[in-house]
Amino acid sequence: MVFNKLPLLFFLAFFAALLFKTAFLKHRGVQTRAKKGTKNKAAYFLYPAFVLVFLLWLFELVKVTFGSSIAVLPNMLSEKIFKGLICQIAGSAVLLLSLILWVITLLHFKSSLRFGLDENTQEKLITKGIFAVTRNPFFLSIDLYFLGIALIFPSLFFIVFTLAGFVGIHFYILKEERFLQKIYGKEYLNYQNKTRRYF
Repeated sequence: MVFNKLPLLFFLAFFAALLFKTAFLKHRGVQTRAKKGTKNKAAYFLYPAFVLVFLLWLFELVKVTFGSSIAVLPNMLSEKIFKGLICQIAGSAVLLLSLILWVITLLHFKSSLRFGLDENTQEKLITKGIFAVTRNPFFLSIDLYFLGIALIFPSLFFIVFTLAGFVGIHFYILKEERFLQKIYGKEYLNYQNKTRRYF
């Protein structure tokens, strides 16, 4: 069914848009990665675990897209809990919304796109465009993407992964907010008072 192909197609579209934006900025001489700082010890253990879980998620996504019978997870985790056309249509609409939000966000980032928290940033705080509607459009688009997949493939694995993703992204946002308050001070606090974290 066409709905089964959308999550993987959208994943590739997300990835392609991010690669294009990163390559465009690098071509213009903009550094897109935060300069390496000191990592805490927990990061050395969490990073490999994160990579393994992400690879498992990607494997499951490819598996359900192509209807493969190769199993890594027990059936009770990977089988759909319920089936329904309405859920698949809703999931597809959420996926489309996430991709649109992702592209708009990448456009509004201009040259401020950074991976990691960079204390040496000289960029101006972005508060206009999509950032006047939500302080975290980038993360919101990722949340919506995971939600769309959980609606199209409502298995226990994708539902739990989506909920864990929501929690992990929320805590990262809180960490980023503390960082931005430190870097931009009152300017960020004023922005925080005017614009909501998500909607």
